[in-house]
Amino acid sequence: MKTTMYLGSMDHTPSEQLGDPQLWHTTVLVLSEGGEHWELASDIARQMMCKNDTLKKWSGRLSRRYKQDFERALKERIAAYPVHVRAISAQGRTITTCLDHMVQELGLNGLVQQCNRNGKSYLEFGPFQQILFDASAEAELNMRTVPKNFLLAERQGIPLVFMAHFLFRMHRHVLALIQDDHPELDWIDWQLMPNKFPGDIGGPMAKLFHAIMSGATHARLVMGNIRVVTLADSKDDHGSYLCDNLAGLLSQRLESNEIGLIEPQQFSLGASFYWEVWGQQ
Repeated sequence: MKTTMYLGSMDHTPSEQLGDPQLWHTTVLVLSEGGEHWELASDIARQMMCKNDTLKKWSGRLSRRYKQDFERALKERIAAYPVHVRAISAQGRTITTCLDHMVQELGLNGLVQQCNRNGKSYLEFGPFQQILFDASAEAELNMRTVPKNFLLAERQGIPLVFMAHFLFRMHRHVLALIQDDHPELDWIDWQLMPNKFPGDIGGPMAKLFHAIMSGATHARLVMGNIRVVTLADSKDDHGSYLCDNLAGLLSQRLESNEIGLIEPQQFSLGASFYWEVWGQQ
């Protein structure tokens, strides 16, 4: 079996939580085989004369000039790097409406239940099988499994399903694209570095994300292993800054459109770029 590994960064705007149902949510994934997307981020920042060759976090407080310079530098430099950019945008109401469809496609039927606690809406995920290793008195390593459930506020659980559904589809999409040039390749591992989820790396959102990603191969949702690594100091994560700026740029394009929808082909970064926009039917 021929295999390779890609490094991936991911970020979102405005956050990984739902709020206003009309608000647009954008997730951006950038992949490269040798971490070239980190080099791209530094190159763009250098072109923009950013301090320490580091992009700023995209926000409404950033100047219009910074945002224009980022788009210009991105379009000028991206073709020089072997990266894959994948993005998806949808309004909060669309993400909520599609929950049952996404749960079914993820093979989570019967494992996601809506419940109410103290007047608040939650999603309970599970039971999953958690693998534990115990060292015996003879210093042998014994493996056992225990059932594990996760309880997330509905505003966090729904977008988490949305992100997982997007990532697994993009894994299959990128594998097929790479196989056009390398037909002998039938397996791609990802080392995915998402930005920190609400509740930090030890919170229920991050732990459930790890559980879903680690079980994807066994469930045959992807042909490859997806390992999740989160950097403790986000200031060192240049890939996340690139994804953050891309998500901000794409969301800005959506918000500036009077109809509220934009055809993705109206904004292109070449063959390495793919953007889905989900509209409410």
